Amino acid sequence: MRAMLVLSTALLCCSAAAQQEQTLMQWQFEEGLEGWGKANHVEDLRVEDGAMQGRIMDWDPFVTSPQFEIPATAWQVIEVRLKTDCPGTAEFFWTNTTRSRFGGFSPGKETRFEVTGDGQWHVYRVRPYWHTEERIILLRLDLPRRETEGLPEAEARPTFAVDYIRIVDLGEPASESRENAWDFSQAAEGWAATGDASAEATDEGLRVQVSQEGDGGIVSGPLRLPVEDRFWVFIEMAVDAGDSGMIRWVSSEHAGMVTHRFPVRPDGRMHVYNVDISSSRQWSGELLLLGLTPSLSAGATATVRRIAVAEEPQGPPEVEVTWAGLEDALPRAGGTLPFVISLINRGGETAEGVSIHELTLPPGVTVAADDGWRQLPPLESFEIVTHRFGLSAPQPATGTIELALSGHGAPPQPTRTPIDITPSLDLPPADYVPQPQPVPCQYEIGAYYFPGWPSRVKWEPVERSAPERKPVLGWYDESDPEVCDWQIKWAVEHGISFFMVDWYWNAGSRHLEHWVHDAYMNARYRRYLKWCMMWANHNPAGSHSEEDQRAVTRYWLDNYFGMEEYYRIDGRPVVIIWSPERMRQDMGGSDGVRRLLEISQQMAREAGYPGICFIAMKWPETSTDPATIRRLADEGFEMTTIYHYMGHRGNAADPQHYAFELVAESTLPFLQAWREADILPFLPAISTGWDSRPWHGDRARVVHGRTVPLFRRICEDVRRFADDTGLRRLALGPLNEWGEGSYIEPCREFGFGMYDVIRDTFCQMPQGGWPPNVTPQDVGLGPYDLPPAEARTAWDFQDGTQGWGPFMGVTDFRAEEGAICFRTTSPDPAIAASLRDVRAVRYPAITIRMRMDAVADDGERGQLFWATATSPVSEANSVRFDLIGDGEYHDYVLPMAESDRWRGRIVRFRLDPCSHTGAQVCIDEIRLEARE
Repeated sequence: MRAMLVLSTALLCCSAAAQQEQTLMQWQFEEGLEGWGKANHVEDLRVEDGAMQGRIMDWDPFVTSPQFEIPATAWQVIEVRLKTDCPGTAEFFWTNTTRSRFGGFSPGKETRFEVTGDGQWHVYRVRPYWHTEERIILLRLDLPRRETEGLPEAEARPTFAVDYIRIVDLGEPASESRENAWDFSQAAEGWAATGDASAEATDEGLRVQVSQEGDGGIVSGPLRLPVEDRFWVFIEMAVDAGDSGMIRWVSSEHAGMVTHRFPVRPDGRMHVYNVDISSSRQWSGELLLLGLTPSLSAGATATVRRIAVAEEPQGPPEVEVTWAGLEDALPRAGGTLPFVISLINRGGETAEGVSIHELTLPPGVTVAADDGWRQLPPLESFEIVTHRFGLSAPQPATGTIELALSGHGAPPQPTRTPIDITPSLDLPPADYVPQPQPVPCQYEIGAYYFPGWPSRVKWEPVERSAPERKPVLGWYDESDPEVCDWQIKWAVEHGISFFMVDWYWNAGSRHLEHWVHDAYMNARYRRYLKWCMMWANHNPAGSHSEEDQRAVTRYWLDNYFGMEEYYRIDGRPVVIIWSPERMRQDMGGSDGVRRLLEISQQMAREAGYPGICFIAMKWPETSTDPATIRRLADEGFEMTTIYHYMGHRGNAADPQHYAFELVAESTLPFLQAWREADILPFLPAISTGWDSRPWHGDRARVVHGRTVPLFRRICEDVRRFADDTGLRRLALGPLNEWGEGSYIEPCREFGFGMYDVIRDTFCQMPQGGWPPNVTPQDVGLGPYDLPPAEARTAWDFQDGTQGWGPFMGVTDFRAEEGAICFRTTSPDPAIAASLRDVRAVRYPAITIRMRMDAVADDGERGQLFWATATSPVSEANSVRFDLIGDGEYHDYVLPMAESDRWRGRIVRFRLDPCSHTGAQVCIDEIRLEARE
């Protein structure tokens, strides 16, 4: 098996004449380790039978070369002959220096390759593309790591042997192309197969067969293609399997081969794909090589007709229905029911004249009014349109709505949406949230709660890319006590008895505390639901100290522990700590962590409590290594838990994109392996999913295919484990990580289905039956939607925050005297706003009128980020500006037109006003300067 990123020598010979290969360095291990010896998580490193051999012991195994020196070019390979009984991903790290935290090595200077774990010899040729280093002086071979959950110790410590390692120079290519478009309906155009793929030229285009999961594809010949402002890769192809493809490239200005994943439609039909690469800083300079993996699914077949690197999206319009369904998550019979269709045009041309050609409705359901509901507005390239019309259902109805579109660019296949219109509850209007009816439960079930939804701007990425996630409560203001009372009501009526709330403290600064302080503490029904902190201490280095531990403990004692509703175990307030490792790093090891926890314990005892129950989050989360757990016990933690379980026991061919079914299959074995360690009590976590595309776009980790039945299977397995072991305290993954994709709070996608599973699995039905799932609409309350963004190009804050809101690291955010003011609570503070109808080309500059009380002695810079309709917020999509910290207002004029990534339709701003904690910031005006 060849490596994922390897290009064969044969391919290079086919694409351009090359010089004869030359071996620059070689280690054959015939008379010893030859200087290879600095190792980590490797035991019994030795030379035997002419090979370097050893045993893999833990999660980061590697061996390091002696120092040498060779010139670095783009046309060199590392060749290794290796055998191991541990399949997985290996890496070669390389460097031109010895100065770094890791002995010269650093993230971003490595090349991964997949290793076969059959115990047989294999030769791997790895293309590092390290040409920007100029010279190479060290190598490090990182070996595969096996998932060890539940494995016997002998199997959990695999072996490896290396016969030789060589660095080979293939020679400079004889010719290079500056072409930026290729039409494969005529010929292969210099492209050829790579890895384990095969490619054949046909009249339809290049027919590509992918034989290995995530491996191979087609690649251009050597290029010298200036990127300049060409940020789109256009592909026209048909794919019959998989859900993702990958673009690969080598830049003259960056080391390594860079990859960008994009979604594909595996229906075997020809589609156009316009992939925006602008968020990648590595897309710059000249392209030396361009590659395409049409599908990451083994066995997939694709026909690639055209590829181009372009300034704008290309090809005909292609309209896609991203979501269709009833607006209400729990639709009731009677009245008008809004039906919503979300569409996007992924082609380069405007889609005009698209209409609803056919609409098939279940019996008893009709269109409420014939008022032009069939016609859709024109869709420009990558414009998202939401189309609504009303349905009428006087009686309950169940069935499928089938929707067929017609017009230029309309999808060829109809969209089918199941609906279930339930009977009206016939409840009278209420003045407030109806009183909760807690259900009896023999388990204490806690749920992680992320308090990240105080403004519409935080909801905007979810609303744009995942409208099916819309909560029953709407795009709500989380600081509203009435919203909180609905959350409390639904939680306790489904067996959830406490929330574990993400809580942020960084050396005295706090943020995202609005749910606890503004909503929960003022909620009418807070007595029904307890809460505790999950201290999310993923802070910068140096934030933990004995002094800070005293300060944070004093804050707990003064503000939280005295609350009747604060969750306790055996009378001790519970504090969950996200990262014991961060504490170790700051305190010099486990002894320092032990001192910190003992400080808190002593202060709690002095305040009259029997102590604090500290629970550790564990990392890596899926590890069941007893040494890791024993260390936590020695540090003073009394229990362990995890935030997510997203394990797959090594069965995911692509760890960035796999099925939720693998999580369901592996949950019980993971819990059993954890229990067998038998060192600390464990708070088992029930997975609530992961799909972070609203935050991270195509870079997201996606666990797809989450369903109510699969969630039920996990809950039933956890209950079986709890009953077998006597556990009565359980945890749910996040209820409301809407952006990361970990959510079960009632929403469009699942209704109350996930909550009902918890109740059905863990609770006892009361004599009168389960309490009904009442929504705000049932009693005439709501909606709780925050107002959407206005169409603005200037904000003077004379009448409020005008759509700007806190994003992270900010507290006391307010509008006063015609300005927005706030205090920063971390070194990475940010505020944000959503935009409508802002075209970058019209606005070459932005003026920010801002004052700040102080800046760092060595100078400090602010940073404005933006997102387009197709490119998320990123370092590439940003500009920086020097700050003045004299407490006076200054106009900062940002030359946006100087950035080649300031283009297209701008949908979002994020402003990082500074990079230090405790800054007092006021912004008087933000104004886009129109082109004359």
